[in-house]
Amino acid sequence: MSPGATMERVYIDLKVRIMTGAYPPGTRLDPRQLARAMDASATPVRDALHRLSGERIVDSWHQEGFRQPLLTEADLVDLYEWGGMLLALALKGRQPSPNLRAGLSELQKIEPYPEAVDSLFGVIAVGASNRELRYAIVNFVERSRAFRSAELRIDPASRVTLAAMEEDYRFGRWTALRSKITTFHRRRTRQAGRIAAAVRPRSDPLR
Repeated sequence: MSPGATMERVYIDLKVRIMTGAYPPGTRLDPRQLARAMDASATPVRDALHRLSGERIVDSWHQEGFRQPLLTEADLVDLYEWGGMLLALALKGRQPSPNLRAGLSELQKIEPYPEAVDSLFGVIAVGASNRELRYAIVNFVERSRAFRSAELRIDPASRVTLAAMEEDYRFGRWTALRSKITTFHRRRTRQAGRIAAAVRPRSDPLR
């Protein structure tokens, strides 16, 4: 396998692991240890980590290596507020579609909550007319993935709320969807402290 192909494989594998919570917040991501687990040399792993650092999916410091982000309550509040604004902006100006009897076909029926949130917000991103806005939403979705399971544990009503947003999307009820997305993220900001605590290692005190 070529070096470029190896780095791409490692990048995708590592990104999926991080997004799905394989490493607790604050975990040091050592390229040599990861290389052994991924059947690769340390160089493509280090390159993948630098790429993920550029996407803000991992944290890095000069001469201090890489780690899984350790977000505080304030960090999560900012992230949720940012995501809500991006998604509302992507839906701004879309016209209602009252004649969609079967709904829009782009949104698949997905049962697990984290994947379903990714799917809904992802198709909203794809439908945005501004390319930079699309990139920003996708990055928000990826950076938020590690918290989705905790959201559901903290707020069991999340699945019902998501289903209502999915229905608005399927039938092109854009104003209603924007309102629900705004409410969804405001609720997340109020729960940010509990969500941050739920994903933080038990040995690490809240800060």
